[in-house]
Amino acid sequence: MVPEAFQGNPDNCCVAIMQGLEVGLSPIAALNSIAVINGRPSLWGDGALAVVRASGLAEHITETDDGETATCTIRRKGEDEPIVRTFSMADAKKAGLAGKKGPWQDYPQRMRQMRARSWALRDGFADVLKGLYVAEEAQDIMRDITPSRPAVLDVPDDISQAPKQPTE
Repeated sequence: MVPEAFQGNPDNCCVAIMQGLEVGLSPIAALNSIAVINGRPSLWGDGALAVVRASGLAEHITETDDGETATCTIRRKGEDEPIVRTFSMADAKKAGLAGKKGPWQDYPQRMRQMRARSWALRDGFADVLKGLYVAEEAQDIMRDITPSRPAVLDVPDDISQAPKQPTE
């Protein structure tokens, strides 16, 4: 019943559900909208857009792509200036993404759109997204920092043998 990425991984499942609750997603919606990438939860692009729209704080959202540059324009309620973010193929080349095997090679327009969207959403609605990255961006920028094995604390079996803390 859960997405394949969460099957057999209850820790990531729990993290996704808890993070989803923080941004207003039900547990099942969280499992469908949150990816855990290198131990860090991230919202898929459509999930981030859904969370922002559900907040009621987005007055207007427009996305365009001219074949070279994707643009995402968002106006937040109560603010005069819209938030405009772009991502071009030149940006993708500079970041080493253009032609990268996978979605950047197969769907460059969609990937430009997701990058422009993620920047606009995170810049304009950080309070709503609570620091979450957009998964499409996180997949490109996050490096695996998971330790090969967890650190082990040297704690004696008999707590009475533990060193005493100095008292004042």
